[in-house]
Amino acid sequence: MKKGIIGLVSIFTSFCLFTLGLMNLFPILVGIILLYLSIFFSVFCFNERRRFKGMRMKR
Repeated sequence: MKKGIIGLVSIFTSFCLFTLGLMNLFPILVGIILLYLSIFFSVFCFNERRRFKGMRMKR
């Protein structure tokens, strides 16, 4: 759950930096890259799940 909270905070932060980039106060290219990476990280964390690894045989 901590990864989800970190992902949401990073999306909010990078969105603010992207908005500053649109106002020419911050490099817009850096804001776009950070926003893309934070969205990718958040989607990856929310979709991560346990996968079936097969049944284990008792010996």
